[in-house]
Amino acid sequence: MVNKPKLLLITYYWPPAGGAGVQRWLKMSRYLAKHFEISVFSPENADYPITDESLNQEIPENILNLQNKIWEPYAWAEKLSPKSQNFKKGNLKSKEKKSLTANFLLWIRANYFIPDARMFWIPSSVKFLKKYLEKNTFDAVISTGPPHSTHLIALALKKSYPNLVWLADFRDPWTQIDYFEQLPFTSKSIKKHQKLENEVLKKADIVTSVSPSWAKGLENLGAEKVEVVYNGFDEEDFSIKFPKPLKISLPEITYMGSLNNDRNPNFLWESLDDFLAKNPAKAFKLKFIGNIAEETKQKILSLKKLKEKTVFLDYMPHEQVIEHLHRATILLLLMNDTPNIQGIVPGKFFEYLAAERPILAIGKQQTDLDLILKQTQSGEMINFGDAMGVKNFLEKYLNSTIPFKPFKHNFTRASAAQRIQYLIEKSL
Repeated sequence: MVNKPKLLLITYYWPPAGGAGVQRWLKMSRYLAKHFEISVFSPENADYPITDESLNQEIPENILNLQNKIWEPYAWAEKLSPKSQNFKKGNLKSKEKKSLTANFLLWIRANYFIPDARMFWIPSSVKFLKKYLEKNTFDAVISTGPPHSTHLIALALKKSYPNLVWLADFRDPWTQIDYFEQLPFTSKSIKKHQKLENEVLKKADIVTSVSPSWAKGLENLGAEKVEVVYNGFDEEDFSIKFPKPLKISLPEITYMGSLNNDRNPNFLWESLDDFLAKNPAKAFKLKFIGNIAEETKQKILSLKKLKEKTVFLDYMPHEQVIEHLHRATILLLLMNDTPNIQGIVPGKFFEYLAAERPILAIGKQQTDLDLILKQTQSGEMINFGDAMGVKNFLEKYLNSTIPFKPFKHNFTRASAAQRIQYLIEKSL
C-alpha cells in the first residue's frame, strides 16, 4: 500500500468555531482525507465570535488534531469597552459615535496588532510546530486566512523547511479587504502589512483565492499565479430528508448569516415595505437567521408593514439552517458596497444555490457573483438602489409555480477539494 502524502492545515477557525470561516476547510477536509494524511493545527482556547458544537461531528475520524494555546486581546479590550466586541465580529462601520476608549483601542488594533489580533499566536505556534517536525514530517502545509497570522506561521516553517510545499489560501483579501481602509493606520503600519503580504505571496508555492477578481488582485500585489478555488456546497448536507415541514402560511424571504452595518441596504427594506403596502394579497414573511446589526433591526422595525412580517432568529446549528433554506421561497443575498465588491462571492451563495430557491442578490451587476448567478441561472443581481428591480423580482418569483432548477453541479465541495488535491500533488 502506497503511503499517502502528509498534509498540515494551519487554521484559526476549526470546530467548535461556527460561522462562515470554518466551513471551507472543514468541508473539504472530508474529501482530502481520502488522499492525504491530514493534521489540523488550530488554537486550543480561541475566543470565537460564534461557536457550533455540532460541527465537531463533521471532522473526519482519521484527522489528527494539533493545538496550541492562544492569547486573545479582544477579551481584554471588551472589558475596557464593550463595543469593542464589534471589532471581533468585523463590524467596524457604525453611525453610532465611538467613545474615546473605543477609538483608542481601534487605533491600537490597527497599528500594533499586525497582521491581526491573532499575532500573539505566531511565535509559540512556530516553536510548537518546529518541535513537532523534529520527530514528524509533512509533505505540504496549507495556511488559510483570515486571520492572516496563519500565513506568517506557515512562512516561518517554509523558511526552515524549504522543501515543504506551501499553499496559502486567501478566503478574503489582506490589504484589499473591504474594511482595511476603515482602520486608522499610520503609513508605517500600512508598509508593514504590504511587506508581509508580499513576502507570503512570493514565498508560497501555491496561492489560492475564492474568486477571479480577488485572484487577479493578489497577482497584482506580487503573486506569480493565483488559482481560483470556489467555496462550493457539500452535496451530503443537502441530501438530508427533513421531517414534513410545518405548514407555511406565507411565502418566506430568508437571509442566512451575519449582517453588519456596512451591508445594510436601507432602500431594500423600504422597497419591501412599499411592496407589502401596495400588494396586500402578495404578503410574505422576512426571516433573518444569525447575528444582525442593531441599526439594521431598528430600520426594519421602523417600517410599519415590514416590521409586522419580520422574524429575527439567532444563530443555529448548520443542519437547522439548511432546513430553513429548504422552506424558503426566496433567498436574500446582500453584498458590501465596497471597492473590492468585484470579487466578493460569499460562501453562503453556494448553500443558497444547493437549496434550489431563487436568489435575490443586492449588489452590482457585472461582478464575479453576477456572472455566476447568470451562469447557474440561480437568481438575479439587483443594483444598489434599484427599487423597481426588487419589485419586478418579487412579482416574478413570490408566487411562481414554475419549477426552479439552477445549474449547480460544478460548485461542490468535492470538486473544490479535487482542485486542491491536484494543485498540491502537482507541486510535490
